[in-house]
Amino acid sequence: MSEIQMGGYIRVPKGTIVYPRGDGVEAPSTRDQVVKVTNIFDVDVKSDNFYLLLPDDMRLRYFEANGGKRPIDPDILEFADRLTKGDYRAVEWSSKWALIANVQPTEPPTRAKTTKKAEKPEKKPLTKEQQMVIGSLWRFTQDAELRYKVRNPAYAAMRDDIENSLRQLPSHARTQTVDAKLNELGIVDHIDESWGSVTAGETFTVRAKLTSGFAGGQDVPMLFRGEKFTLPYASLEPFIELVTER
Repeated sequence: MSEIQMGGYIRVPKGTIVYPRGDGVEAPSTRDQVVKVTNIFDVDVKSDNFYLLLPDDMRLRYFEANGGKRPIDPDILEFADRLTKGDYRAVEWSSKWALIANVQPTEPPTRAKTTKKAEKPEKKPLTKEQQMVIGSLWRFTQDAELRYKVRNPAYAAMRDDIENSLRQLPSHARTQTVDAKLNELGIVDHIDESWGSVTAGETFTVRAKLTSGFAGGQDVPMLFRGEKFTLPYASLEPFIELVTER
């Protein structure tokens, strides 16, 4: 793994879990691919991305421990150690990344060898979402009534009941039928809720970032506003500006 360097090339085998930068969820690579490394970063317990490596139940316990300033449960650390093969680093390319232990260094593709070196693209300014790192301070620019989406507790139970009643159907047909039945009943997986009102000039600090699996796939900062609150970034974006970075 020491051969993997910034600007070098790696092979990402088919089936490797690939994580997105920003919105989206992790998924296995659908093919073998050779990519150029744009960044190498840490994914240990002190990093912002560590929680992405964990199953949902471990993520919750990790955030509770982090917020309460108590030791991380040993099984979480053991799981992460096995997953990373003891090398808590990741490699990034084209807004995606994977654990460094799951990729291999390789030669650049023929196309890359023969193509003239292109000029470095001009650096784009960071978006608000990219600036919303843990510890950054933000200000609301106007009075607003904020809303967000939360999981519908009735959705999972009803989906299980319908699936159990359709066990005789093939998997694909069963999924389509279940989705159609839920739509027919008007049961959605997330429901709209009021978060509360804010006033222009009010500030908040980002205390943590929750998994993109929350709130219908939207990234969810955990805010500090007297107490801890969560709210999807998309609900905040029109009303906020950065005061100070971490």
